[in-house]
Amino acid sequence: MAIRIPAHCCWPPPSSDLRTDGTTPAAMRHGLDPSTLSLYQNAVLGFIYAYLPKPPVSAAPILSCAAAAAAEEDGGIDRISGLPDDLLSRILVRLPAKDGARTAVLSTRWRGLWLSSPLCLVDTHFLPRGGAEGRPPRPGAVTRAVRRAVSAALRSHTGPFPFVSLSCQFIEAVDADRAVLARWFRFLATKGVDELAFVNRPSPYEGLRLPAALFSCASLRRLYLGAWRFVDTATLPRGASFPRLQELVLGAIALEDRDLDFLLAASPVLEVLTIVGSVKKLRARLTSHSLRCAVRTVLLSPCRRSGVS
Repeated sequence: MAIRIPAHCCWPPPSSDLRTDGTTPAAMRHGLDPSTLSLYQNAVLGFIYAYLPKPPVSAAPILSCAAAAAAEEDGGIDRISGLPDDLLSRILVRLPAKDGARTAVLSTRWRGLWLSSPLCLVDTHFLPRGGAEGRPPRPGAVTRAVRRAVSAALRSHTGPFPFVSLSCQFIEAVDADRAVLARWFRFLATKGVDELAFVNRPSPYEGLRLPAALFSCASLRRLYLGAWRFVDTATLPRGASFPRLQELVLGAIALEDRDLDFLLAASPVLEVLTIVGSVKKLRARLTSHSLRCAVRTVLLSPCRRSGVS
């Protein structure tokens, strides 16, 4: 029997552990010039960026400064390298990718530790200001440098990647950018990613879709997508699925009813589905045995949903 979902449901859902980026002013979260966006684009992008999952690692230098001060007081003795490998690995996984990579030059032991420790990859940590408030308003030297850094981290590190957030990219409908996308998802699929947030800027491009390799990321448990054209599910091989996916957020995603139907059928343990700013009109009947919460908000076009069964 169909269970109707109230249209006034708020987001994020009470059962979700989504955390807002409360440290960044709302006007600076997406970093784009509001005058270049429509009212709807600005509102939806602001909403998406406000509710991106907060990275489990921080680029703030407070701890490193404190450690340096303590080392000076202790005569500069290196006591950290004397710790066992498993403890050092726990320290490395809490460092931003660029800081963790720097430890690899200390010694052969440190290089092996960095490569074998799980890596949380956040592209805003490669920005000059090292935080979300520094997202550039347009493509340029900074965004190209960040893209190269992300590519290098995905290529050189063995994984797994417990958390990956890519939120300051300008991916366009050109062959070079499509090749970058394909490489990134191949790396994530083969090395393992648990939680992925991927937002393009500023809005879904005609002729540019998420690559089919997205469905190769079988280890995904949480997925947040913003401002993309979804994979053409009609071209996917039989058996393509997200066997572990529990939470899915689609922000300003261009997809068809059949794509949403495919997603639900391919996600047997999906519990939370959120649609923020649907780009196309959706008339989907959400059919799922595992879905516990479905939320729709901030529409860009008329959208009707009949229920969940």
